[in-house]
Amino acid sequence: MTLSWVLLAAAVVFGYLACDAARLSTSAKDVPYALTAKAWGEDVTHVPLAEQEKRKQYGARHGIGDLSQAVWLFGILCVSCLAWAAYSFFA
Repeated sequence: MTLSWVLLAAAVVFGYLACDAARLSTSAKDVPYALTAKAWGEDVTHVPLAEQEKRKQYGARHGIGDLSQAVWLFGILCVSCLAWAAYSFFA
């Protein structure tokens, strides 16, 4: 019975994180490369804008810097914990 409550609490936490991630997520195309590079500790003040755009396209091709998948991750974790909690309560 204790596991059911822990799973229910985890589902609430993951649900909150999914909503927060959905609210904060933007496409990597909308974020300037200078911000992405700053998060990685890279200094791009000396890099021309054309080179920054090339690096941004490379990151977009490989999914680097795009955090929209976090919404799916937290959503799946929320639904999984909720289903497992429901099964624990009624089984």
